[in-house]
Amino acid sequence: MATTPDGGSSPVGSVDKALALLEILAEAGPDGMTLRDIAGRSGLNKASVHRLLRALIHRDFAEQVPPDQRYRLGSAPLVMAGRFEGGDHLPVLFAPALASISQRTQELVHLGRMDGAHVLYLDKVEPERTLRVWSRVGKRAPAGRTAMGRAMLAADGIRGPALEAYAQATAARAAEPGAEVTPRRLAGVVEEAARRGWASEVEENETGIACVGVAMVRPGGKSAAVSITGPIERMGEQRRAEIGALLREELARLAPAGFSLADTDRSGAPAGGRTGAGDEG
Repeated sequence: MATTPDGGSSPVGSVDKALALLEILAEAGPDGMTLRDIAGRSGLNKASVHRLLRALIHRDFAEQVPPDQRYRLGSAPLVMAGRFEGGDHLPVLFAPALASISQRTQELVHLGRMDGAHVLYLDKVEPERTLRVWSRVGKRAPAGRTAMGRAMLAADGIRGPALEAYAQATAARAAEPGAEVTPRRLAGVVEEAARRGWASEVEENETGIACVGVAMVRPGGKSAAVSITGPIERMGEQRRAEIGALLREELARLAPAGFSLADTDRSGAPAGGRTGAGDEG
């Protein structure tokens, strides 16, 4: 009977063997491997490997490619991973990062993604402080007014006229007089976020509250962002800079597979950024 990574026996040996073949194909990359090499790597005989591969091919977990009929990973694992990493599962994927960030900062931490011209709040972790900031998962806020939204606009390469729609979405709600977000002002804060790798807002989304946000990108998928929110008494300019650096450090270490920090350069344009339009922090 096949053994699991912890040394125990797998309850279903044939399933375990098929999963082992998937791992081998994933490591082989796009060039794939021959039947002989797969058998040698797995320790199974060629007849068993061939039978398992035919079953994997039937469900698109593997494929055989010409001209030498090598085997490689099929499309099904990537499709399944993409579905799992959709917005509904992001809280599960980012849970370790959110918990660690909240513990280190003792501040409220949010996870969000873009929803049109707004940010949708997907999850939060609250600190063990007596003075807390109220927030609600499922709330939407104009992206141009929030640190998470600004970070994602920067990471996604939204520039120029495309920012106008995001600025217009903020016009309906200004937390403080004079806090209106014009296209010109939004362009400035997005460029600043792109240069330094984190975005901020101070009393623009909620009176008495400041926020710092960092975006995470993934190839071919929507970005996500994590923010830290706190009373302005605890979120001065130096503290916001420290939090920006801490967020990038923790997310680089704990973000789920497939997500990465957007690269920055002195021009403010993140590497791989896209162009086009589309509660606190």
